[in-house]
Amino acid sequence: MEEVSRRNFLTTAINVLIGIWAACAAGLSGFAGIRYIWPTEKTAGPPGEDKVSFPAADLPEGGMKKLVIGGKPVGIIKSNETLYALSLICTHLGCIVNWHPEQNRLVCPCHAGTYDLNGTVVAGPPPRPLPSYDVKITGDKIVVG
Repeated sequence: MEEVSRRNFLTTAINVLIGIWAACAAGLSGFAGIRYIWPTEKTAGPPGEDKVSFPAADLPEGGMKKLVIGGKPVGIIKSNETLYALSLICTHLGCIVNWHPEQNRLVCPCHAGTYDLNGTVVAGPPPRPLPSYDVKITGDKIVVG
């Protein structure tokens, strides 16, 4: 059996650790690159209900109520007595957009994608508008989906 010097053992051990570190870094950066090119669609929970209703009094003028419909986050916005129901998942990388009532816009915190009340992209990198949902007032309830 060949005797291994302490210097050769340490050199080999350090090279193995550097190789493991480089492989992990390459794997993680490759995963991030694939995630950037093909983002997954985010959900907010289990599939759940496809139609949700709530009291109309729970949605003030200029306000937004967040719901989960079919497992996806949906924002119901009341502006100038008109109701809008939009997906809250940004069409760029799938981040959750926020409602900014002072601007009358939905803004993605990840890359500043900006949408109007119809879901149309008005600024930023999103490639498509936000999907919309049917919304109506039935009696004293707002029905979405």
